[in-house]
Amino acid sequence: GRSYCVRTQRMLNQCLESLVQKVQSGVVINFEKSGPDPAPIGEDGLVDSSRPINSFASQPWHSCHKLIYVRPNPKTGVPVGHWPIPESFWPDQNSPTLPPRTAHPVVRFSCVDCEPMVIDKLPFDKYELEPSPLTQYILERKSPHTCWQVF
Repeated sequence: GRSYCVRTQRMLNQCLESLVQKVQSGVVINFEKSGPDPAPIGEDGLVDSSRPINSFASQPWHSCHKLIYVRPNPKTGVPVGHWPIPESFWPDQNSPTLPPRTAHPVVRFSCVDCEPMVIDKLPFDKYELEPSPLTQYILERKSPHTCWQVF
């Protein structure tokens, strides 16, 4: 974080301008790996079964607290998308209040390679994840035609 000591109107304008430049349009999400690590990828981009998988040692990319960018519409400034991240519970209509939950959604991902699944007429969003150990790990695998499921 950062603090500002504002003494004049001019300083206030400078501080506000500085803050506006730093603001990112997005949502912070907790990403957590579920299940085993993926099989290592060799130099040729294919699965290298000769290298062992160490699923028990915790890696920095197994759990991340990161921002996903939610881009606003350039004309209206309204965020674009459907926000398909559901609650982690089924709402009870008889309950007067919602159950407690974390401030940031928890998204778990499985490292099992699968084909992209797009269901006809089901709205979905694509988000960009800020740089992190998770994004670095995914990019290093160099397998752009496979997906990992999230839930």
